[in-house]
Amino acid sequence: MATNSALRTTPAGIEMIEGQIIHLSSQEELGSTRKVEFEINFLAMGTIAQAISRLPQNTQLKCKGFLAAKNQRARNILVLHIDAFELLN
Repeated sequence: MATNSALRTTPAGIEMIEGQIIHLSSQEELGSTRKVEFEINFLAMGTIAQAISRLPQNTQLKCKGFLAAKNQRARNILVLHIDAFELLN
């Protein structure tokens, strides 16, 4: 996790947190190994948001979730919605 904002509450009373994570991996493509590295915005809600808010920055995580458009107007900007995570370090 690269950065995260403070834990906040939505108007519906749901806790949420936003930030950026850095993805690092090696992937196979046409028989060759390709290094993949990028930053992506994330969003987490509820108990996952609470747990992430307690982590120090630069904590290594394995995240599970889904990608969605940031909003209706920015359909080409993706956000990772984190449903679960594991600590790697």
